[in-house]
Amino acid sequence: MLLLLAAGVTFLAVTWDSLPVSMQAAIMATLAALALAGAVHASKNKLAGTAEAVAILGCGLLLVDLFGARELGLIPRSAIDDLTYAGVSFAVVAAINLMMSRIAGKVLTFGLTAVIAGQLPLSLFMVDRVGIAVFLLGLLAQVIVTLFWTSKGTRLIRITGAICSGLFLGIILAVGAVRVFLALVARHSTDLGGVGTALSPVLATTGVVCLAAVAGVVLPRKIALPRSLPPALVESCCTTAAAFTVATCLPQLPEVGRWVTTGAATALGLAILLRTRRTGLVTLLLAISATVVASVNILVCAFLTDVVQLGLISAIGSALILIAGWRKRMSSMAASAFSSLAAQLAILLVTADGFFSLWTGAITLAVVGACSIAYACASVGLPRERALFATATTAVVLAELVVVMVSPNTGTGVVLTIAAAPLVAYGMQPGRREALLFAGFLLAFANTAFVVGAGADTLEWFTLPPAAVMLAIGLLSWRDQPSWVYLGPGLLVGLTPSALVANSNDDWMRLTFVVAAAVAIMVIGARFSLQAPFVIGATVLAKVGLWQFLEVAPLIPRWITLGAAGAILLAVGATYERRLNEARQAARWITALR
Repeated sequence: MLLLLAAGVTFLAVTWDSLPVSMQAAIMATLAALALAGAVHASKNKLAGTAEAVAILGCGLLLVDLFGARELGLIPRSAIDDLTYAGVSFAVVAAINLMMSRIAGKVLTFGLTAVIAGQLPLSLFMVDRVGIAVFLLGLLAQVIVTLFWTSKGTRLIRITGAICSGLFLGIILAVGAVRVFLALVARHSTDLGGVGTALSPVLATTGVVCLAAVAGVVLPRKIALPRSLPPALVESCCTTAAAFTVATCLPQLPEVGRWVTTGAATALGLAILLRTRRTGLVTLLLAISATVVASVNILVCAFLTDVVQLGLISAIGSALILIAGWRKRMSSMAASAFSSLAAQLAILLVTADGFFSLWTGAITLAVVGACSIAYACASVGLPRERALFATATTAVVLAELVVVMVSPNTGTGVVLTIAAAPLVAYGMQPGRREALLFAGFLLAFANTAFVVGAGADTLEWFTLPPAAVMLAIGLLSWRDQPSWVYLGPGLLVGLTPSALVANSNDDWMRLTFVVAAAVAIMVIGARFSLQAPFVIGATVLAKVGLWQFLEVAPLIPRWITLGAAGAILLAVGATYERRLNEARQAARWITALR
């Protein structure tokens, strides 16, 4: 049989130029028919190799005969266009091979050719006659039919059908996704003027892609596929394509496009975090969808410089991170750190866009830092404590940088006061007393900023509030230490500057209050056996008294001054031993104070 066919082909090739066109076509058709019939005969005689070889030759001759008739002019192009003729030709090949597979079922070539050739007619018929959505929908129907049809055949037929279906499904997903993406780009760029931007075709194409993705997820679970196409790979690819298409379609909705995209990404993220099962097909597909939609949304907003939308995304991300930490999807340390940083980024973005004023942005950043410190109060000793303090520091520094641009003095005082308030509560925790010192520094610096901003020049505005803060911190934290540790710094800052500048000539009110304060702390020191208040108060009174004496000394007659000095010296000399003992007793008493 093979020799006979070979002889016929050789004869046709040698006499090609001398034969009329009709004779050439008739000989080719006869050879193809003989080859197909010979394959059936060989199959019945259990000559499998010969049957396959003759079947391949027959299919090849059939294709050559069909397209040769077109080239020889038997079927002119005026009667039927090229694409339609190609579709008809492949349909004829598929139909003949399908019929031959029914006659000679053991010849695999007939079934394979029927499957492969059957994929082409529909696409060739529709390619230039319908819109892209209808075209992709037709291909999807072909994919489903092919899968169900080939699933009942031999293993080789199932593999071929699965490969063809997977190829066309990939074409559907890729073409649909690219079409929607190009429509999105064309809406915001003049470089793609030929791409249609009408909303209806975009929505229809998106719907078809989603249907194809659903088919790609469901069919592998319903139909046994070869191992070369694992269901997980098909499902992941389909979900990725559908999510990308939806993410590029939603921004094209008028007015609310990007807001809807952000809402969809948020809903997907919540669905993942609130889902009870952390593994499985649904969880995997939700994770892929959320990742793709969120990534595309961020890229689109960045490309369009939609800073407010990016700020909203950052704020939502901060909330989702907190939920992830609550649901134990990530460590508490990472959740605390990334949530705070995301919130800070959101505030910076909306402030930079002008949605928040500089004042509002700075105060909000400071509040975020204060909340981080407050949460650290409930996290003492836990791993997230350091992370909270690191992010709180970042928030306060950013708040200070923002507020400096609008109000360097008053704004600085407000930001530092907001940050110091929870820091005081944190310092009250056992083992965290050192934080009170830092809180005191912040409050003192904030007070100075307030005073400078108000234009005040009175010394006490700069000294008394920090002194009060230092005394409060000392009383709260170190009451079991010597009084010089927890009372000394505050008393020195509060009294020493005022005592140095106090005089009776120009500022009698300041002098009065300084003397009253010095007497009061001396009495307190003596009553509670505290060394620092007693010594500081006595020193201040001594300075004031000496200064007063020096002020009035030039007004006193010299003989009175000399007489008083002599009398004092005589009195001390006459009672030297007793005064020396009293001085020693006083020194021991002062030394014994705490």
